[in-house]
Amino acid sequence: MVASALPCAEQIAQLRDPDVIALMAELGALARKVAATSSLAATDIDRRSARELGAAGLAQSNGLRNGPEFVQKLTGSSIAEARKLVHTGGLLETAESVVPVTGSEPGPRDLAALEALPGGWEAPIAVAVRNEWLSVDQSEALRSGLGSPRSAGLADDWRHAALALIDAAWASEWTAEDLGRAAGRVRASLDAKAADADASARFEARSLKRRQLRSGNWKWDLELDPETDAALWGPLSRRLSPRLGGPRFRTEEEIARAAELDQDPRTNEQLLVDEFTGIFAAGVAAEAAAGAFGKAEPHVSIVVTTDELRKAKDATPGDAAGVAWVGGGQPVSARAALRSICTGTFTPALFDESGAAIDVGRDQRLFTAKQRRAMAVRDGGCRWPGCTRPPGECEAHHDNPWGESPLNRKTETKDGILLCKFHHLTVHNHGARISRQGSVYFLHWPGRPPVPLSSKSGVMAQLDVATRQGA
Repeated sequence: MVASALPCAEQIAQLRDPDVIALMAELGALARKVAATSSLAATDIDRRSARELGAAGLAQSNGLRNGPEFVQKLTGSSIAEARKLVHTGGLLETAESVVPVTGSEPGPRDLAALEALPGGWEAPIAVAVRNEWLSVDQSEALRSGLGSPRSAGLADDWRHAALALIDAAWASEWTAEDLGRAAGRVRASLDAKAADADASARFEARSLKRRQLRSGNWKWDLELDPETDAALWGPLSRRLSPRLGGPRFRTEEEIARAAELDQDPRTNEQLLVDEFTGIFAAGVAAEAAAGAFGKAEPHVSIVVTTDELRKAKDATPGDAAGVAWVGGGQPVSARAALRSICTGTFTPALFDESGAAIDVGRDQRLFTAKQRRAMAVRDGGCRWPGCTRPPGECEAHHDNPWGESPLNRKTETKDGILLCKFHHLTVHNHGARISRQGSVYFLHWPGRPPVPLSSKSGVMAQLDVATRQGA
């Protein structure tokens, strides 16, 4: 059945549920036997390719540097998988030296049998793998999580720990990942010095790298130690719960936030980026307000021509919206440039069609910290209908487009409102406008009637009530 089923999907599809379960179990047993034989062969190839054999080694005489590389070539696997085969074969050899194979089936799991084994601390792991009481991945996770004892005097502690972890893995049906994490915790408890060294090594391994992709985007590679990761991930995951599988919200505000997240069209990955950059931008703004950057506040120039700004202003969704340049060299849409100029994220540089500079902007954000505080009190958060983002997670939108007239480049509090990044992008990307009549702001969506944008501020609600009562 196994031989005929492997190439024939139609036959498998016609099997009854009990039969397909039995087939999968049979195939699994066969795969484990094949893997065991492969690992023994891989270990033997590695032994025949030992460094001390030099050019006479098996791998070296076939043009490879070592045993795992030769195994990789022969099997077509990854180098990591080849190394795992070599290591697993070593475990099986250890098991053979402790308890030779008798030809009979090993029987059900038996912790007492493992406890009675002679040999070193790894012997129970080796025999458990040979007897198929642990998978190869589980054994790898257990060994890497526990590590090796720093001295012979700790070997008994390691053996007892390995046995206890094997027992727990059986009882709780742990995956390899579960077992590896548990083994790491046990290691920290067994050897405090090793735990300190491990923690120090993890901290020293921290890094942040960035590289540009062919698309023009930038790829960031961030490695953090567990403590720093918790400090960073905690606020992010809390903001996106329950989209990320966190606890469901309970208060009315939290329930409204959860409903907003459920309806948000962005992917979790996009939401994480937007949350992260929003928190980072808020931190930069706070540091700048405190004078952390001195007079040289961090900025990047964004260069755009009057014609491209006109395209961005007049374009409808789907139309070409003009091009601007970040730092003079990286193309972005002129709509994105307008939003970035609007928030003051970049220093604008406006050129006419002859190449003459019309406005080179200012090396500061358009709205001062004092103005932002006033807007926060007045707006109470993002003014977009139904949005619950607080002021600290919002950007300041300039109601009068910067590129239309030099008169629009003033920074008056009354001509700006708070929008979260997502809705700020929505305004610019869809050709929407925001206008003001007295103290009332309106959203002008193309082809739709104006929508008033209500404040979420308690004090503004209080003033409205007082005004109506006075009337």
